[in-house]
Amino acid sequence: MQPSGPAPPPTARVVLVVAAMPRELRPLARKLRLRRASIAGLPAWRGHGVVAAAVGVGPARAGGGTAQVLGAVAARRVVVTGVAGALDPALEVGDLVRPATVVDVGSGSVHTPGTMEARAGVLATVDRAYLAGRGPDGAASLPQLPDGATAVDMETAAIAAVCEANRIPWDVVRAVSDVPGTLTAEVASLLRPDGRADVAAAARVVLRDPKVIGRLVRLGLDTARATRAASAAVISDLATAAAAHPTSE
Repeated sequence: MQPSGPAPPPTARVVLVVAAMPRELRPLARKLRLRRASIAGLPAWRGHGVVAAAVGVGPARAGGGTAQVLGAVAARRVVVTGVAGALDPALEVGDLVRPATVVDVGSGSVHTPGTMEARAGVLATVDRAYLAGRGPDGAASLPQLPDGATAVDMETAAIAAVCEANRIPWDVVRAVSDVPGTLTAEVASLLRPDGRADVAAAARVVLRDPKVIGRLVRLGLDTARATRAASAAVISDLATAAAAHPTSE
C-alpha cells in the first residue's frame, strides 16, 4: 500500500552558497575546484558538499532564483556572498561585511543571520543601485535607510526571506566593492539588470566623457578585490564548519 500524504523532503546534505552574479562566485569555485553546472537553469558550480549558484541581481531575481535552486538541491544551510556598497566611512574596499541584522528597505522586514561570528552593523537591501549620499540611481531624495546601516546590497534580504520560509539556516558574508563617491550616476547607468555592463551605453558615455574610463576600471578592480575577499572568507567559514557537518555529494 502506498503511504498517503506528501513525500518527505530529501535529506539535507550540501551547503548552498549564493550570490547575485557568476563573477562573485568564480574565485570560490576555482579555489574549491568545483565543477561547472546548471541548476534550475541558473549558472552554478558543485562538488565536495558545496553548491554555488548565481541567483540574479536585485530582490525579485535573487529571491526567485534562490527558491528555484532550493527546489533542486537539498541544502542544510545557505551562505549569501558577493559584494556590497559601503555606507560607513570607516569601511574600505575589500573589508568584510558580516551584519548583525539585514533589513529590506522596501518592506521593512528584518532578518537575523545564523551562525557566523564577529557580526556588526546593519546591511540594508535596496532594489536599485544605491549611490551613497544621493539615493537610488542618483535621486536627490534618500530612501529611509534603517538606523545603523553600514552597507547596502540588492539581494540578501530577499534570499533570507526565502530561506526562512523554507526553514533553512542562512548566513551572509560580503565584501565592500565601492565606497561613497565611487559609484557615480553615470557608472550606475551602465549596469544592466543582470549586473553586467551595457557595452554600447558605455561606449557612448566614454565618447562624451573619457574620464569615465578611469572610473569603470577602478570599479572593476575594486569589485575583483572584493569578490576575492568574500570568497576567501566563505572558504574559511566552510573549513571551520566542515568537521561539525561532514557532507558528501
